Amino acid sequence: MVNLDELLLFRGKDYVVNDKISIHHPTLNEIADYGEQEYYGLVSRLTCVPSDYKVQLFDMGVDYEEVTEFDLFTLICNGLDVEETAILFGDLNFKNMKLVKHDKIDEVVLYNYEQDVVIDRAIYEIIVDFIRKINGFEKNIEIAGNESTKKFLIEEAREQLGRNQNKKFKSMLVPLVSSLVNSPEFKYNHSTVWDLSIYVFMDSVKRIQKIKNYNSLIQGIYSGNVDAKKLNKDDLNWLGELK
Repeated sequence: MVNLDELLLFRGKDYVVNDKISIHHPTLNEIADYGEQEYYGLVSRLTCVPSDYKVQLFDMGVDYEEVTEFDLFTLICNGLDVEETAILFGDLNFKNMKLVKHDKIDEVVLYNYEQDVVIDRAIYEIIVDFIRKINGFEKNIEIAGNESTKKFLIEEAREQLGRNQNKKFKSMLVPLVSSLVNSPEFKYNHSTVWDLSIYVFMDSVKRIQKIKNYNSLIQGIYSGNVDAKKLNKDDLNWLGELK
């Protein structure tokens, strides 16, 4: 886990990894123009871990617990077009990246010869941690205790893939935007909300939930329906950290 500067995230600035790689911090407007389904599909692919692809890897004859996150990322890169990743990486071409041995650090890295861009394991972790953080994604680590459990998890995931195959895409952002612009605690309207970066917007969703929960608890305490002594102190601090 990379220690990201949360104040920098809250400012909505792009993240400069090095002189070759910069990650754009998109606004709601940019995501809407790009396509919400396509955007979250891209983010999911970039930040996935082997357990997310357990079925596909099994069908390839690969044990997902034997594949590293970076190894999976190198496979994903082969299918990413510049137009697809431009919303986050500009003209960086992932498809042209090849696995090569880096003599100085003695490990295999992704290297784009045309753009002279290197992505090693450390840079990969910075990239995926930033993308997860701004979008509110959590890493899904799933370890089977034994082979029978692993087989069960794979078949369960296969059934889930089958159920989701014909499901129509439902927007995650529409109900959130609608809820916030109609909430008195939110200071943006339908016209101005689109200029917010995705991290700031998702932070607002969580913060307003925390404020509303606080107000409900205070009303409950004053009415005698809630025992303040049984509450977590964090619940009574709407200025506290968000989970």
